[in-house]
Parts: sequence; C-alpha cells; structure tokens
Amino acid sequence: MSGPTGAPGQPATTEYDVVVVGARCAGATLGALLARRGLRVAVLDQATEIRSTLSSNILQADSLAFLNRLGVMERLRAAGVTTMSHVDMRLEGFRCREAFPQEPGDVGGAACVRREVLDPVLVDAARASGAEVRLGTRVVGVIREGGRVTGVRAVAGGVEARLRARLVVGADGRNSKVAEACGSRMYHVSPGERSYYWTYFEGADTGPRPTFVFHRWGDRHMLGGPADNGLYIVGVSPQRHERESFRADLDGSLRAHALRCAPIAEALAGATRASRIYGIRRFFGYFREAAGAGWVLLGDAGHFKDPAGGRGIGDAFHQAERLADAVGDAIGSGVRLDRAVTEFGRWRDRTYAEYYGLAADLGVAGPIAGVVPRVVRALHARGRVDGVLNLLSHRASVLEVLTPARVLGATGGQLLGAPGRRRAALGELRRLATTELRRRNAMRRPVFQSGLAPRPVLQDTSEPELSR
Repeated sequence: MSGPTGAPGQPATTEYDVVVVGARCAGATLGALLARRGLRVAVLDQATEIRSTLSSNILQADSLAFLNRLGVMERLRAAGVTTMSHVDMRLEGFRCREAFPQEPGDVGGAACVRREVLDPVLVDAARASGAEVRLGTRVVGVIREGGRVTGVRAVAGGVEARLRARLVVGADGRNSKVAEACGSRMYHVSPGERSYYWTYFEGADTGPRPTFVFHRWGDRHMLGGPADNGLYIVGVSPQRHERESFRADLDGSLRAHALRCAPIAEALAGATRASRIYGIRRFFGYFREAAGAGWVLLGDAGHFKDPAGGRGIGDAFHQAERLADAVGDAIGSGVRLDRAVTEFGRWRDRTYAEYYGLAADLGVAGPIAGVVPRVVRALHARGRVDGVLNLLSHRASVLEVLTPARVLGATGGQLLGAPGRRRAALGELRRLATTELRRRNAMRRPVFQSGLAPRPVLQDTSEPELSR
C-alpha cells in the first residue's frame, strides 16, 4: 500500500492493487485470498460492526471444504459451529434419509452458521492475511479516468478519502452502490413467487445423527436442522392462501406450519424460540453485467436467485476463489486484467444459469414438476441418489441428474396410462421443454434492465432479540 497523498484541501489518496467494497462473505473472503497472493488490498464496509444480515445461513459440503482450505474451520468450530452428516429429503410423495456424499477434503455434509458468527471470522481472516479492512467506511462514488474506473471515493468519520486501485470489486450486495456507479445493467430478471420465513429454537432434540431436513410437497416448503451454538433453524414458505395469516400472526403461523413436517415437529418438542423471525418476500432474481474497465461484481452484487436452494453463501465462496485466481494472475497489466474479469463474467453466467433455473423451479408457487420426484425415486432405488444430493452443493449439474432419458423414463408410465394422465404428462413435458428453451434464450440474448434490483420486503417480529 502506498501512503496517503493529496493537495492541501483535497481528500487524501491511498494506492492499492484492489479495493473491495463489502466485507461480508464475498468481499472478506476475496480480500483474504488476494492478500495471500501478495496484493495490496483494502476491504471497505459501511457497517461499523459486522452483525447479522439477511441470509438463509445454510452452507453445503463444498462451502465447508472451502472454509477448511481457507484455514478458518477450526475457528468456526470453536465459535460453536457443528456440521450435519445426514439429510432427510422429501419431494412430494417420495422421502429418503441418507448420509451426505463426501469427497476427499470434505469436513461435513452441511451446516447452518448465522452470519454474526461466520462473517467476523472471515473479516479476521482477511486482516490476518494482510488486507486492510476499513469498517465504518461508506463508498460515495467511483473515480474514473479515461473511461476506466481507477478507485473509489469513501467517507469515514465525516472525512472523505480517495482510494485508487487497479481494480474495484463490488461485493456490496443486492443493492450494490458499485453496480449503480459503474452503470451495470440487470438481465434475466425473474420475480420470486414465494415468501420465506425462518427463526431459531433452543432445546431442540436433534437425535443421534445431525440431520438437515428439506421437505417440499404440494405448496409447502420447509427446512430444519442443527445450527451453531446448540440452536436449531426452522425455515418455512407459506402456501399462497396462508400469506395474509402469516403477516397477521407470524409466530403462530410459523409454528403451525413447521409442526406439519414430522421430523421438524419431533425436533421441536419441548424447544423454545430463541430469536426473532426473519422473512423475505417480493424479491427478484437477476444477473447483472459482471465487469467493465477497472471493475467487477462479486456475489449478490452481480447475481441473486431464489433462496429456495440456499446457495448464496456457497456461490460467494465459489466466485471469490475463481476471481482471486483470475485477478492474481493478471494484476500487472490493465489489458490482461480487463480480459480476466470479462472472462470471469462469462464463466459466472455459464456456471450459474442452470442453477438459477433450478432455484426458480424449487421456489415455484404450488407443487414442483411431478417428473422431478419420479426421477429422484428411480435414482434412489438404484442407489444413485448421491447425484441429487450433489445438486445442493453444485457438484453435479442439473442436466447430469435430470437427463432427457431419465425424464422420459420417469414419464413413460404416465404416457401409457389413462387418457387424462397421458395428457397431463405430455403437458408437463411441453412446459419443461418450453421453460428450458426460454431460459437458454434469455441467457444467450439478454434483455437489459436499467437500475438496481427491486429491494425485497423484509419482515421480522417487533419483539427484542432473544438469540444469544
């Protein structure tokens, strides 16, 4: 880092290789990875203290393995994090209880880690790696020279400073100020069809095997499982006709909904709620233009999808690792750096397009497509359900699991049935094919939308915070 300079009366200027805006799971992680490569990195966040933020808090096997590679898993365990070894999955009439598949280097199948536990550990990792972390620092604009972004203007304690950098990274979430300042446009915007609520209980009976519960049947969607520090997360998504009752009586509605899921009801017998109830509704999924001359977007700043898949944190880690490699190899040349972040954007869109569709399919109002549980049932019968479970950790692609042959095979019985069942099966196949073609065309020929993503409506109870 070069020391501050500036003419009298002008904001001081400090030089870096990379300025990262946002010190949460995307930004702090990238800061740590870049600093370990020897780069001069500043990580900025307007929060004066890293606390809880809107998040499903679910981490899959690949995320836990990444945290282990980052060297923070023991610190997280010391902070009360436990991992889950099994999954209890229900899709419509099919239900199975299985061990999470594990690969070399894995340290668990899944975990629920509240962001007030996870994010400070990542911030400390960034600092320990050599990044300069500045909390209480609000970015108010970017610096441009000759059409290129060359830094940011930031205010801390009422004093403005200029931070120059070869690259500015926007890791500042759905309503990214960096995206706005750089003129990044959204595309493939997809309105969410459901609302989601979650909270934590203490005193839950988690049984002999820590198990992640994921049940989706009819118009119901629920999850549950052990969280950090002995807590138990419960997440529910109301049916359409229940949405108004949820707003009127959030606590009673959430409890009644959760108790309709047998494994969650068993875990909660004798448990008491230990936190406020969090919620998100009227949200939008989107992609944003990922990069330009001197800037790039990371995590939710550049891409957000339906929370049904619980992949926000995992995707942030996945992207940070990829971007750190790209930037670290190209930081010495503006041309190579621009080429690297442009290719990062192409990789992001290729990688997440089908998972974006999968999350939307899981988050559809009403039941999921009937062919999905039929394919999963058939795979389970052949001892091959690991591929389905690997979808949750993005270690298998949708088309590797829901192959055309498997879809047709799972539909064959319907096609040979009564005329009504045959018509329904053919209609479902047509809808699936039409949706897939529409999604592929949307990614190949994006329709851009100016402005920020619509801000989601957040809801929580008005009672004081109960969690420890």
